[in-house]
Amino acid sequence: MKLLKVSAPVFLLLSLLLISMPVWADAVQVDSLATLEELRAQNELLQQRSRFTTGGLAMILTITAMLVFLVINNRWNHRLEIKNRQLERERNVVVAQNKQLAIERDRAKQALSVKTSFIQSMTHEIRTPLNAISGFSQVLATPGIDIPQEERLDLSTRIQENTRQLTTILDDLIMISDLESNCMVPPLEDCPAAAIVGFAADAFRPLFPATLTFNIENNVSEDLIVKTNPHMINTILQKLLSNAVKFTSQGSVTLRLNSTDDQLCISVVDTGPGIPADKKDFVFERFSKLDNFVPGTGLGLSIARMIAERIHGTLDLDTSYVGGAKLDLVIPIHFDV
Repeated sequence: MKLLKVSAPVFLLLSLLLISMPVWADAVQVDSLATLEELRAQNELLQQRSRFTTGGLAMILTITAMLVFLVINNRWNHRLEIKNRQLERERNVVVAQNKQLAIERDRAKQALSVKTSFIQSMTHEIRTPLNAISGFSQVLATPGIDIPQEERLDLSTRIQENTRQLTTILDDLIMISDLESNCMVPPLEDCPAAAIVGFAADAFRPLFPATLTFNIENNVSEDLIVKTNPHMINTILQKLLSNAVKFTSQGSVTLRLNSTDDQLCISVVDTGPGIPADKKDFVFERFSKLDNFVPGTGLGLSIARMIAERIHGTLDLDTSYVGGAKLDLVIPIHFDV
């Protein structure tokens, strides 16, 4: 009986356990199912996160690659632009060089043409006075010919004129060669302006034709002093006066002096046919002649301008003057080296 009393509680406990085991098992099973669902949910979440992370990484890598491509492309574009600019500059240099070469080629052709024309002109200009000198000399030297004194004097005068013409041609050639090779400024000295012009007029007066009137208009003070080279001034005026006489058949040639505070203007004015305004620079070019039938080398005015520039002056054609030609030589009154 005592054993039974003791076992009754145990039996009751066991009974309760046996009764509650299915419920506990169901509870455990339910808990396991819930845990499994949570695990599945977490697994899906992890998979989603993994897919998102993979996609994000792929997107980041794609964006990075695009940025790298854009940077490299920008650099290449910049380098390409620099190269294009360099090529454009080089092309412009080549074009400019080609243009300069074309200009130089045209100048060379023009110089060759001028040289050929000059040689032909010089041959004619030198041969003409030589033939005249030779012919007149033979006439005078022919024995047995009774030549009147007046005709003999005329032949002598013609020989002298042709000799002077030949000498002038040779002097011009020597002078222009010297002006090109020697760039030194000639010595300058203080000279009375009126005396310089008077000396030039006196030197040219014996060569002045009787058919023309030679005038001197002095509008400057007698005591005006100019710092210049009188020999070169005289050479310029001889060239200008000779040119005026050559192209003036009737009327007059005037040597005119005017001055300002710092400049002396010496003008040679004639009543000839004049010089067209569009030829105002052409007449100062070397070997240029407006009339090829008029004797001369075409060097006179060119030499005169070169000398004027050498003594710091200018020589130009006054295109506003009508009734002939007017050439103005302008030199500074005072010049400080």
